[in-house]
Amino acid sequence: MSTVESSAITGDALPMTTLCMEWADEFVSMMSDSNGAGGAEIKKEEVLKWDHASPANSMYSPSTTAIPEMEYKCEPSPSPQSLLYGSPISPGSPDRHFCSSTTQPLGDNPYSIDGLNKEDEAPKRLCLVCGDIASGFHYGVASCEACKAFFKRTIQGNIEYTCPASNDCEINKRRRKACQACRFQKCLRMGMLKEGVRLDRVRGGRQKYRRNNEVPFPITALLARRPSLEGNKMLGCLQSCEPEPLLALTDPSTLDSDYGLVSTLSDLVDKELVLTISWAKQIPGFSDLPLNDQMHLLQCGWAEVLGVATAFRSLPTSGQALVFASDFHITEKQARLCGAQDLYFQCMNVVSRFQGVGISREEYLLLKALVLANAEVGSVEDSLPLTRLRENISASLSDCIIALRPEDAMHHLGKLLMSLPVIRQVDDAMRRFWGAVRRSGRIPMNKLFVEMLEPGVR
Repeated sequence: MSTVESSAITGDALPMTTLCMEWADEFVSMMSDSNGAGGAEIKKEEVLKWDHASPANSMYSPSTTAIPEMEYKCEPSPSPQSLLYGSPISPGSPDRHFCSSTTQPLGDNPYSIDGLNKEDEAPKRLCLVCGDIASGFHYGVASCEACKAFFKRTIQGNIEYTCPASNDCEINKRRRKACQACRFQKCLRMGMLKEGVRLDRVRGGRQKYRRNNEVPFPITALLARRPSLEGNKMLGCLQSCEPEPLLALTDPSTLDSDYGLVSTLSDLVDKELVLTISWAKQIPGFSDLPLNDQMHLLQCGWAEVLGVATAFRSLPTSGQALVFASDFHITEKQARLCGAQDLYFQCMNVVSRFQGVGISREEYLLLKALVLANAEVGSVEDSLPLTRLRENISASLSDCIIALRPEDAMHHLGKLLMSLPVIRQVDDAMRRFWGAVRRSGRIPMNKLFVEMLEPGVR
């Protein structure tokens, strides 16, 4: 019988060193039996080294009858945030959120196995440019770090790319580096805003600069002078040149087929293109642009302009249909019938934004002009008149909002401008749909419409 067993019977306590010696002898004996003569040999001295890691033997009184039990609690290691602020990371912290508005918190215990499984299964928003996992919303669009950095480098470096093919290269996660020109154009089509990139290359721009309290903030100066709608010359011109609503004059029986729907839509879009060109020429400052710049601006911005007009006309339907003419509405069912469901939903996104903002007719007229002036045209012959046109329209829009909503002008202007990325996505959906219709050859399309769809114009 071993010393440990005899002491257990008698109830006498043993010193810690004696216990370790007895346990080491038994452990070495067991290992030598299982390993055989050729097995690895464990030295008793190595096992006894553990004794020095234990508390001093003097801590254990010879009068004790049993080794005291120690209570252990298993708790997660404190995070850096909890060490600094005294509380663990909550399930709602940003570093536990995906880029999806539908993602739910991970549960009451973020460290539980169930919580980890939910995090693994949570939906991840994809980059709208290449399809990789999006890291957040950058420059107005859900995008990955690679596309965010690419867009920033391009804008800050004022880089111009040339496509070696026909300006319609496929951009995905594997091929996003194959053509920089098409990748940059897709960034713009998806709604990335050049205005969101700081051109000074300074990190943490908001913390690098301090506002001079002696210089009034521009919006404060505007509020102080309280502009009126009557004095807004840009708005007055846009009100007078706004095109009249179109009429489809189509036999309702022909709208039960996809051919009838697409054919009617094609005729309406062609007519609206003609009206849009006439409308653009009457915008103050547009005729100051070189002729080539005027044409380029229209070729690059017509789809966004039509998307804004369609969305505003559709507001009275409360999201039930898109209004393309006074007598021609398309529901979701009809859009699916003719393969235009993507275009339908993108336009409905703009309708939803306009409803949330509560856009007025005056704001709509100025926003539509700003969308045309802000179209992505790349290089122009003369940038000065285009810059002046954009500034004049922006100032008129600010004056209009201040006149209509003096108490909430700044906030409302911000919400209105946040609809620009959504409008730009309508451009991409519209070009895809009509490009597919053109390639199918089933629907006759007028020459002007075909020229606007040419891939080389963007």
